[in-house]
Amino acid sequence: MDLSYTERERAFRDELREWLAANPPGERPQGEEADYAWRRDWQRRLHEGGWAGVHWPVEYGGRGASLMETAIFFEELGRARAPLPANVLGLLLGGPTLMVWGTEEQKDRYLPPILSAQEIWCQGFSEPDAGSDLAALKTRARRDGDGWVVSGQKVWTSGAQFSKWCMLVARTDPDVPKHKGLTYFLMDMEQEAVQVRPLVQITGEADFNELFVEEARIPDENVIGGVGNGWKVALTTLMNERAGLGFFLQVRLRQLLDELVEQAAASGALDDPRVADRLGDLHVRTEILRLTAYRGLSAIEQYGQPGPEGSLVKWLWSDTNQMLTQLAADVVGPEALTAGRPWAYELLRARGNSIEGGTTEILKNIVAERVLGLPRAR
Repeated sequence: MDLSYTERERAFRDELREWLAANPPGERPQGEEADYAWRRDWQRRLHEGGWAGVHWPVEYGGRGASLMETAIFFEELGRARAPLPANVLGLLLGGPTLMVWGTEEQKDRYLPPILSAQEIWCQGFSEPDAGSDLAALKTRARRDGDGWVVSGQKVWTSGAQFSKWCMLVARTDPDVPKHKGLTYFLMDMEQEAVQVRPLVQITGEADFNELFVEEARIPDENVIGGVGNGWKVALTTLMNERAGLGFFLQVRLRQLLDELVEQAAASGALDDPRVADRLGDLHVRTEILRLTAYRGLSAIEQYGQPGPEGSLVKWLWSDTNQMLTQLAADVVGPEALTAGRPWAYELLRARGNSIEGGTTEILKNIVAERVLGLPRAR
């Protein structure tokens, strides 16, 4: 594909750069609650400036940005060292899913508060025994009058402690094949029947949570896409799961690598050919990641939907980020292992990269089967 920008794309980039320069996000505060409030305020500012949900159609409050413009948005956000919006799951997953499967009433009710970060969304898909195999989920929903009663457990639910709504998939018919008995619900998190238990990571943060749902009530009007059609609706959500994030992540990776090269040069470590070789390898990997992200964009433009190449971007980023932070520990020394220091955080946080958003093992299977055409794993 042609990676040079059109006149319209350059104008989009320049307008965004000007806005970001005039509206810096400020220093990231310490503490989980303060950090989330900061990101929520940042999304409100993006919304007020017309930059929240740039890829959304104009009629739903977005800018109708093209795929390339959306990629530019995430790249520039990364370059400005601005955070992702607080409601990133609503913007990237919930909103686009509603646009495909929601009724007009559902779109009118739920889309505006997603953009403004007034109502935060989370994703209730994974379960203790149904992570990569979503159709094996056990959370049940039974009809009760004009609504549903739901019981079950979800896990790895990002941002659940701050969320108003959960995109929840539950089994509504146990007597049909597992893919056919699912329904996609929008569950109100603010009820006593929904309990959130944070999962504290090695960094001390709780990005993820367990959900315990005991007789939670969901009205009929909160069924998305029809009863028994949950598998198809969920696939729409999953196809948008990494949309644009690859461009944000590759920019952040480049920034970390540049910082490490500067520190290696200042300390004299760059004179060691072994360190220089490892930094050179990371440079090549980072460039490959950038170009692979654009390759995936090209596939969407050709075929109209994300392809399995997105799994390669996530896999490559996970491996490269872990290699980079490990090298930082060797180059920077004790500071990279000292609590409260930036490199210490990056090193610890990187350990989860190969698990979150699809484990590396599963991604390797996807690439092997759907990209390389190798026999299906048994």
